Formats: sequence, structure tokens, C-alpha cells
Amino acid sequence: MESKKILVAGSIVLDIIPEVYIPKGQPIPEIFLSEGKTTECSYTHIYLGGEVGNTGLGLKKLGCDVRLVSKIGDDSVGEIVREILNRYDTDYTLIEMMGEQSSASVAIALPGKDKMTLHSRGASQLFKAADITDEMLEGVKLFHFGYPPSMKYLVENEGEELEDLLKNVKSKGITISLDMSLPDLKTFLGHVNWRPILQRILPYVDLFLPSLEESIFFLHREDYVEMVRKAGANNLLDYIDVRGMAEKLADELLEMGGTIVMLKCGHEGMYLRTAEKERWGNMGKAAPNSLNGWYDRKIWQKPVKVKRILSRTGAGDIAIAGFLSSFLHEDNAKTALGIAAWAASICIQSYDTISGLCPLNEL
Repeated sequence: MESKKILVAGSIVLDIIPEVYIPKGQPIPEIFLSEGKTTECSYTHIYLGGEVGNTGLGLKKLGCDVRLVSKIGDDSVGEIVREILNRYDTDYTLIEMMGEQSSASVAIALPGKDKMTLHSRGASQLFKAADITDEMLEGVKLFHFGYPPSMKYLVENEGEELEDLLKNVKSKGITISLDMSLPDLKTFLGHVNWRPILQRILPYVDLFLPSLEESIFFLHREDYVEMVRKAGANNLLDYIDVRGMAEKLADELLEMGGTIVMLKCGHEGMYLRTAEKERWGNMGKAAPNSLNGWYDRKIWQKPVKVKRILSRTGAGDIAIAGFLSSFLHEDNAKTALGIAAWAASICIQSYDTISGLCPLNEL
């Protein structure tokens, strides 16, 4: 089968995760992270996160032909990012920005709980359309971009810069895949009106791969703010009709453009919605040769059960890596969704995101 080169671009983050050991069945101590107290960790994991670190290197471990593009600052964090990337036999470009810091996060991952993250914004959130050059796109069949809601230059003026980026890529016949992120509601990016931006960009996007929570925020911000208020510090998905909401929003997103919508729905799994046959003509160079099993699909995929969850960090990004690798391998929609769930299940059984992954044929 012909190799289909993927360009993965967008956010790259140096992730630092302290491993907090809590015996199975034991409650989380009340003094955990209390003022003036020390909480001992058994190990500290340092690895690359963000779209490029998770999905990009995940695709590499799954056996795909990947080119990575991101931005770093001229600081020690950027040096560590480059050193880690050098461990992988893959083609990458890091655009170094003088006077800027690199993106980094410290995530507290308690067993069985979703992560709590302290994030330092940096160079990888300063993308502009011109950062993706025609030279970078040579030979590329699939362009996957991650986390535009964290990138102020791309979303200003109702997404004009983001539209320019996607329009240029699409003009070369390249298939476009887009992942999203949830901005801090207290920041400028948290107050951006995403509905007109999505209406502007989704006609260029072939595979739209956000989470359900992100989609509620993008399409129904006022409802989302009220949901967050009611859920408090708890998981918002425990307070809504996940399946009903996912099916409604997927249809709404598909009407705006694109061909495939996959919503990541946390502990409920994933929901796939695809367009009817007449919408597949402009899919681009990465389209499967046989599209049987892809037209007008509505598929729910349950999570794969695992014995113990160590960290959910990056599971959505790794699900995307599994889905895209299977899509490029000419699998049908149901198989691709199953591979996505399986890849995510491997991710949550480790503290990092990609160490447990293996080539797609073994998966």
C-alpha cells in the first residue's frame, strides 16, 4: 500500500507529570497538595504533549510517515523539546522564536481521575498562516492541525488567518484534519465567538475531531457556561445527556461543512458522524480508495475497559492518532473508530501518552 505522508502541525508542549502513588481502593488523602505540606511522588515523567507531541509522535509509533512542525522559544524548555524530538527517527521542523518562551505544562494525574493542569502559554500558540510553507507541504497527503482555539493570531478577525492557512493547504488537494482545544474562559480566547469561525473554516476541513465539551462551548457558549456552573469541579459530562447532545451537535457541525465529524465523549466513548456520498468528492489526497463503509454513518464506540487507569492525559489526541492511522490504512469507519478506542485505552494505562503504542498491524 502506498505510504501517505502526514504533516502534523500546531501546539507542542513539554509535559511534566509527577506520579502520585495511591494504593488501589484507598481514598485520596485530604491533605493532598495542602498549603505547607509535602506530597511525595514516586516518579516524575517528562515527555512531549500538545498536538505534535501526542498525535504526531503517536502516528509515528503507529507506523505512519510523519512530518512534524511546531514553534519553540529561545529558552531551556525549547532545548529540552528539541532533545526529546531527536530521540525519534522522524522529520521535524521547530521554528524558534527569539524572545519568546516555549509551551510547558505541569499536570497532576491522580489514578482514575482526569488531569489537573498548570499551563504556561508559549511560542507554539503563536502560529500564523505563513508558518506552514509550500515547501513543508511537498508530498503531503494529510494535513493535521491542532489546538487553534489556543492561538490568538489564528482566531482574530473571526478566524481570517486560520481560514487563510486552511485554504492554502486545501488548494493543493491535501486532506485536512483539525483537532480543537478548550480555552480558559477567563482569557481573551475564552470569549471568542466560535460559531462564525466554524462556519468560515469547516468547508475546508475534511475530518473535524473535537471533544463533545469543546463542541458545546463552540456552538452554545451560554449553555456551556451554565453547565460548567452546575457541574462545579466535577466532570461536566456527568451532568448532561451525552449521547443526545453528541448526535445533535455532530449533525450541526456536519451541516457547516466537512465530511467526517468525530466527537470524543470521555467515559462515554466516541461518536462518529459522516456525510452522505455526494459530499465525499473533495476529500483530497488521503481519501480511501474504497469509500464503502464510510458514507452517512452514525456510530457509537464504547471505551475499551482497562484494569487500571494511570492517567487520562492525552487520551483524546492518541485516539485521533489511532483513527487517522486506520483511516489512511483504508479501513472502514467502524474499524477506524475501534482502533481509536483501543489506542486511547493503551494511553490511559501509562503516565505518558505514547510509550505503550505499537505499529498499527500489531494493534
